[in-house]
Amino acid sequence: MRYVLTALLMSVLLLGLGSRALAQDSDNDGLTVDQERILGTDPNNPDTDSDGLWDGDEYFVYFTNPLKADTDEDGLADSQDPYPRRLVYQDLNGITTTEDSILQGDGGLRLHQLVQIKVGNVITIDWTNFLDSFALRETRFTISFDFLDPARPDYQGDGYYRPVPGSQPLMMEIRLPSYEGIFEAVIPWSGPAMTISDWVYHLYSKPLRIGQVWEFNVFYHELMRWGEDPFFRVRAEVVRQTTVPVDTPLGRREYMAYEVRAVFKHVTFKDEFFKGWLGENPELVLQASIVASDDPRAQVLLRYTTPFFRITPTKSVGFSDFLVQR
Repeated sequence: MRYVLTALLMSVLLLGLGSRALAQDSDNDGLTVDQERILGTDPNNPDTDSDGLWDGDEYFVYFTNPLKADTDEDGLADSQDPYPRRLVYQDLNGITTTEDSILQGDGGLRLHQLVQIKVGNVITIDWTNFLDSFALRETRFTISFDFLDPARPDYQGDGYYRPVPGSQPLMMEIRLPSYEGIFEAVIPWSGPAMTISDWVYHLYSKPLRIGQVWEFNVFYHELMRWGEDPFFRVRAEVVRQTTVPVDTPLGRREYMAYEVRAVFKHVTFKDEFFKGWLGENPELVLQASIVASDDPRAQVLLRYTTPFFRITPTKSVGFSDFLVQR
């Protein structure tokens, strides 16, 4: 009996030692051996991809890939890149998924965004916005429609916003493809302007503090197709600090974040549909949560709520709530 009890005690002790071993961070990189096994990183090397950032910081702080030295593939190692990450967002209503990355290279600063919208049909939009300090300089994009109806031919078309050389004030040439046809126009450009989905990156790498305010324009081309003024006038303010939960393969983690409230103002809409939904002098309120950090590279957009006008044959108005995916 004494032998059996001794054996049981030794087994418990060994199991305890095994659990502690699994909980150990053998290379001191901020990830336990068990977490490294889940992520596929090397538990004996604090910097698996040799990019100059430790694995734990890459995963938890910078939202970069600890298995890839250049997460966004712009030619700069993550440790040298002020915007090193790719971010994937999922619309909480399941309609839209986006993948965003800010890239630097020979063409200067640019934002690449891949958007997929599932509304029965699947609409894919591949954007590249060329930027001057996050003000839009030029845009190129491809829109693809994959129709649910097999008898309906799928569609793909290229579009752009392109400045007219030498124009004063600045004029922008617009080409918008859709399965309804090609829309083309030349319009005065209200700079500095951003698109409706990338305005929040204007705040990246800036030291955020409660009470800060920015004012700028946002251009939304769908409104132009429907005969409306395509520009919103925006006032964005850092209003408070809050916590944002992020679910990861390593469990849920809460981040302290600055909440930014942006008020989008528009002139009175002409269209009765928009008037009914948005009022005579509409104000759309957007919210974004950006990690509160003194390290500019760690200021990650975690969540944003934004109005959308779906790209469908008929107009529709609503709101999407996006949460970053790990």
